[in-house]
Amino acid sequence: MYLQSEIKTVLLKMEKLYDSPITVLTKTSGLSRPTVSKFFNKQTIKPSSTETLYELCLDLIEAKEKKRQTSLRREQNLFKESQRETSGKTQTAFNL
Repeated sequence: MYLQSEIKTVLLKMEKLYDSPITVLTKTSGLSRPTVSKFFNKQTIKPSSTETLYELCLDLIEAKEKKRQTSLRREQNLFKESQRETSGKTQTAFNL
């Protein structure tokens, strides 16, 4: 169903985003740790387990990406406000 290259890409992304992706997947999937470990080691597991884990990985990656985008927007808003405050103080200092 899924190509090995697709699974490999998802697994690499999970490893970059999560300190312990196997633990996260074990807790959220309800599958056993050995099954999740086999998935990460690209060993053979039931197709239904592969599908469950692959889809869950995509969901987790998407959630992290949304959180990242939200954080970036917050950061930009905060810096815009601090830049306005700084430029306002600078103009006041020049007016003295």
